[in-house]
Amino acid sequence: MDFGYGSGVSGVFKFIENAEVMAVFFPKFGHSVVIDVRIQESDPPLVRVVPMARSIADRLRSIKRMRPGLPRPQDIVAVPWVGYVEAMQSSGLWNKIIDRIEESGYAEALEAADKAFDELVRMERKELAQLIIGDQYETLWARSTS
Repeated sequence: MDFGYGSGVSGVFKFIENAEVMAVFFPKFGHSVVIDVRIQESDPPLVRVVPMARSIADRLRSIKRMRPGLPRPQDIVAVPWVGYVEAMQSSGLWNKIIDRIEESGYAEALEAADKAFDELVRMERKELAQLIIGDQYETLWARSTS
């Protein structure tokens, strides 16, 4: 499966393996999961679901606000994910992210990652339900009833 990344997500894996800060964003429901594996004494890696940023510069500023004790990241790997959230696991992308978090040695960061993943799945399901019910969507055209 290519998950919208040509022959697969393996090209993305190289960046994940070396990145200190990653953001996987979900245009379908307007949120991102931000992973910052940098550590400082009692400050474990950050794993948090946040609203999608308008730009990489905005994301870098928000990370600086979330982690004021750390210097502003020099770079960030931003991965748009247009497939289902759960497909991140079957593609191997989520496992690569978890591997990066495990390297830190902070169990609470792994727990935060589990909670973040579950939150993303819930958000996606809510968005799909709203799509079906029509709560936040409007019909562009409809079949005439005559």
